[in-house]
Amino acid sequence: MKGVVDRIEGNVVVIVLDDEDVVEVDIKNFDNKVTEGDVVYKGVYNWVVDEEETLKRKKEVENYLNLFDE
Repeated sequence: MKGVVDRIEGNVVVIVLDDEDVVEVDIKNFDNKVTEGDVVYKGVYNWVVDEEETLKRKKEVENYLNLFDE
């Protein structure tokens, strides 16, 4: 299960999965710090931030937005 963090509401992390389903996960179920926009996946025991994929997607969005600045 993989998705992107849409928002954090208190102790609840709202994740939009790749199949567009939405799940709510207690923030305690993450191995490390999680923020909006992070790509996350369900590990064996907890949810994990995929830092490499997060950086890749953020660069893609940045490049896309730069098209409108030109």
